[in-house]
Amino acid sequence: MKVRFGVLLSSGLTFPNRGDLAKFDELIKIIDGCGVAMIGTSDTSFIHGDAYVRAALIAQAADNAMVGIHPTNPITREPQIMAAFLASIDAMTNGRAFMDIATGDSAVYNIGYKAATRARLEDYISCVRGLLATGEATYQGRPQRVRWHDKTVRAHIPITLCAEGPRMLHLGGRICDGVIAGTGLSPDVVRDTIARVQAGAKSEGRDPDSVDVWFTTRSSLNEDRNKAITGIHASVSSILNHSMRFGLDNKNVPGQFRQKIQEYVDGYELYDHILDGGRNPRRMEDLGLTDYAMERYALAGNVTDWIERIGAIADSGGVNIWFSTQHGGIEAQIHTMKLFAREIMPEFA
Repeated sequence: MKVRFGVLLSSGLTFPNRGDLAKFDELIKIIDGCGVAMIGTSDTSFIHGDAYVRAALIAQAADNAMVGIHPTNPITREPQIMAAFLASIDAMTNGRAFMDIATGDSAVYNIGYKAATRARLEDYISCVRGLLATGEATYQGRPQRVRWHDKTVRAHIPITLCAEGPRMLHLGGRICDGVIAGTGLSPDVVRDTIARVQAGAKSEGRDPDSVDVWFTTRSSLNEDRNKAITGIHASVSSILNHSMRFGLDNKNVPGQFRQKIQEYVDGYELYDHILDGGRNPRRMEDLGLTDYAMERYALAGNVTDWIERIGAIADSGGVNIWFSTQHGGIEAQIHTMKLFAREIMPEFA
């Protein structure tokens, strides 16, 4: 079965310094050359360096894949700034820019703000689209204008919404070009997620098949499957919190885990977010949630494990999958992507 892939550059590339630029270019060309659909970098200054510098480097090196932010948020970037960035990347790539947007997690909470509401997300997306299309829009009641809109490559750049709860899935289906679902990878979750996005599209009179549904994974690929699996626990601990922090209802949570997950979320340590050896993965293990979280969210193991897992996700309807490059230095990421390009991508091309 054909599967489309998006690749997120991992936190191992916090600051690609001048000595790393040739290797960074090599990494992007490996990813781009194997046929992935999208390459993104996340907008969290708490964990990484500047996402927009990295995105420009990706755009310079990638000849085929779409390039963008995966994801940004409405809190730390004004829509005028975002629209200008998207137009610039679209020009650099001759029409291959995209933007994923979410409520905000580590980038927002670690500067003392709260996550964005659904209303603010919708207002932000509408403003960015208006600036690209006509040069004028409003945001939070404030007029916004740019002088360059008639010079853009495309008046409509794809915007996808990162969603984990039923109301966000519905919103994404209603207003966005696609949804990046962090709901999980098990068959029942995949089918339920697609249905909720399609319901949102139908509520607005849209063709439900016009909204792409992508599934994000917490991923680790290594010839040593045990190393791959144990190395992803910190990342999985973060999505368990993120996907459940606003409530567990209508999220396909088995009854025996509800109380433990709520306890885990209530005690989540934000400063240890995605920190190997941090308190969050230890608490997840102590509460007996590690196996459940790994089964629900992880794409981890060796090549055989990945092929089997991706095939199962695709059989459930999840034919668009995001994964990240290997955590660690740039050489480790190059090794991982060469392995993916050689052994896994051909199975789903």
